[in-house]
Amino acid sequence: MATKEKQHARFPRFDFEHVLENIPRLDLSKVKDSHPLIENFVMEGCTQVGYGKFGTRKTTIHLLAAFAVSQGVPFLGKKTQRRMVLYLDYENPSGVLKQYCKDLAVNPDDPRFTIWDRAKEYPPLPGDERLDRFIQRCKKATGHSPWIIFDSWTSLLRAGESGDKIGEATRIFRAIRKYCDQGATITIIDHSGKRDGDGPIGTSAKMTQMDTAHKFSVQDDKISMDGRSSRSVIRVENFLKRFAPKNIGTFSIEITAAMDEKDEWHTVSVKPTKDKAVIKQEQEIEGMKHLIRHNPTAGQEELARVAAKDKVVSGRDRARQLLQEGIGKHWKAITNGKSHKQIFHVLKTAKQTN
Repeated sequence: MATKEKQHARFPRFDFEHVLENIPRLDLSKVKDSHPLIENFVMEGCTQVGYGKFGTRKTTIHLLAAFAVSQGVPFLGKKTQRRMVLYLDYENPSGVLKQYCKDLAVNPDDPRFTIWDRAKEYPPLPGDERLDRFIQRCKKATGHSPWIIFDSWTSLLRAGESGDKIGEATRIFRAIRKYCDQGATITIIDHSGKRDGDGPIGTSAKMTQMDTAHKFSVQDDKISMDGRSSRSVIRVENFLKRFAPKNIGTFSIEITAAMDEKDEWHTVSVKPTKDKAVIKQEQEIEGMKHLIRHNPTAGQEELARVAAKDKVVSGRDRARQLLQEGIGKHWKAITNGKSHKQIFHVLKTAKQTN
């Protein structure tokens, strides 16, 4: 009995709230759920970096996305939430911005969309109180915080800074996270590093501090025979690291351009196109269908072996994955005879049925 009383006396008491005095606590009831500002692309109230080499049309795509959000209309078929947008451009000449707006049908005079360039006054940098006041005015006027886009990262550095040091990046991120804490969505346009282009320039700490990252790259670039028009396919690889697995939402965009009668280039169209990963998977599926049709009694392992040998897919594991994921979509699985062997039959398409 004495032993039990001794153990009971040592048991922690439940009057320790004073220990947490003056310690801020996470109150889930007051935290808004995370939602996309642009479906599978931009997360509201978060930070993201969009980076790529020169010529990957980062400004074009972000201007188009920004104006779509300001109007609450789809961006290349992706759903958007309507918000006020402030685009801070530190680099492009005013004449270039004018041409962007004309080609993309972007109206910088719209009350919900503003481009602040350096023509009249240099745009504010992260930490400037004017941005805090702008966020508060947006919340009061619309009930929502804005989307602020910084174009680009190198212009946010102080004189003499290279961007390679963690402290230089940390200063900027601390400032923009304060905006996110007020509900604002913050995007920084950046350039790829010199070595492999797989990450933005400067310290790798930028990638760890960003909530999402988006790599822009040219997948196809062709000029017409007369040299007066071009077609480029830009791939945007998504890394919604705090919200979804890597490459979820990755998409491709076809951009066409042409010269006018004054021999000046203009963007003619920007539209979604099939991503190379989608095209590759479609080719793999067609290859697996061909194998299934010509091997009607083959099971999964036999099909996987043949698919890898004939280089229909990259290996047996990929073949097994496709076979299982394609059940009910592209083929059906049937248990064959007493051996309970699973074989596959290709499903007929609607066209074949008719």
